[in-house]
Amino acid sequence: MRLIPPPDCREEVARRLRAIEHHQQLNAILGVNTAALAQAERCQRLRRSGYSTGPLHGVPLIIKDNIACASLPITLGCKGLASLTASSDAWVVQRLRAAGAIILARANMSEFAFDVRSRSSLGGDVRNPLQPAVTAGGSSGGCAAAVAAGMADGALGTDTGGSIRIPCSYSGLVGLRPAFRRRQLQGVAPLSISKDTVGPMVHGVQDAALLHTIMHGEKPTELRAKPIKELRFGVINALEGDDPAQLRVWHRALDKLRQAGATIVDVHLPILAEVETQTCLSLYEFQVAINAWLAAQHSTPVNLRQLAASGECLPEFLPLLDQMLMFDSLKTPQWLNGRRFQRHLYQELGMTAERYRIDAFLYPTVRRQPTSLEKMPPGCAPELAAISGLPAITLPCGHAESALPVGMEILATSRDEHFLLTVALGCEGVFAEA
Repeated sequence: MRLIPPPDCREEVARRLRAIEHHQQLNAILGVNTAALAQAERCQRLRRSGYSTGPLHGVPLIIKDNIACASLPITLGCKGLASLTASSDAWVVQRLRAAGAIILARANMSEFAFDVRSRSSLGGDVRNPLQPAVTAGGSSGGCAAAVAAGMADGALGTDTGGSIRIPCSYSGLVGLRPAFRRRQLQGVAPLSISKDTVGPMVHGVQDAALLHTIMHGEKPTELRAKPIKELRFGVINALEGDDPAQLRVWHRALDKLRQAGATIVDVHLPILAEVETQTCLSLYEFQVAINAWLAAQHSTPVNLRQLAASGECLPEFLPLLDQMLMFDSLKTPQWLNGRRFQRHLYQELGMTAERYRIDAFLYPTVRRQPTSLEKMPPGCAPELAAISGLPAITLPCGHAESALPVGMEILATSRDEHFLLTVALGCEGVFAEA
């Protein structure tokens, strides 16, 4: 595990601040917490007196800039919201601080969390530390780039349709999208009230489990890997994509799991055709949700229409904003159909898991690896978890000839994150041994 209390809290924070300064060209960070060093000094004094605030005592973390951190800006990457400051911590940030964490900095993101490529009017394009000419992915790309570049060992991102898992896949990190729970969204600027989640972006499964349990008020315990020989995986071949370099890595990873004793079965999922054609619920939900959020912040601009008209947001998002402005209430026929499909997909995945007697689904996190700073459509794979509400985790399973990592997504068959994490830890061990 990397997320352990450092021996010298102040030096640890100072070292991470130097890393942020050194990697400015990645555009990963929108702003640092100017009180971080003072908070680290306080942690160090407490340590000298024999007192610990918790399992994250003095550990610096980075937070995506749509998650409220008291007294720090919360901008969603948008110039029009640059003056907005959070008055209190989001529920998940409260938990992290109570465990001793230091909020080090705010991460750049795709403006409004719209895209699978992180580009914002405040911070520009987030670049991948492994290949700076390539996108870090989105919308939590700033978090992924920061952790991969050593600015912190952990970050908190949000995932609506893949926004944690895609950048983690691009950067060789572990990213957990937990099961959908409305309570965890308190203090998080919304994109979709029926799909938004908050989760950890870290170097390993143990660290993902640690942050997840802390954020949900559970007592951290050491995670034990599920023995690979006891696991039966369902591979969704239709999601493997058409990137030859990635496919070679993917099939080697499946072979490693087989050699370790896992049972691998091919799964046919007819409902994928419907998943691919679904309109994201955020189209119908965003204006209602963001207007309520802006009102609670006593913001200027006061609503989405005023913000779009201000000219202080990415011009390329204006057509999408215009579409969203057409929907000013929920429970429209389109929204109700989308909600029905969420329940339908959840049921279909459960029945498919029973039919094939599998413990989890497997598929590549994205269809193709990124090749530029432009948006690389990831395919519909990340939407399986996003629409169904089931938890999913991505972890690196190898590297392609491009030297970029390939992510394996593991989709749970129930809303049990603990079991999913034990499965992921078992897979991580297999790939580490190879």
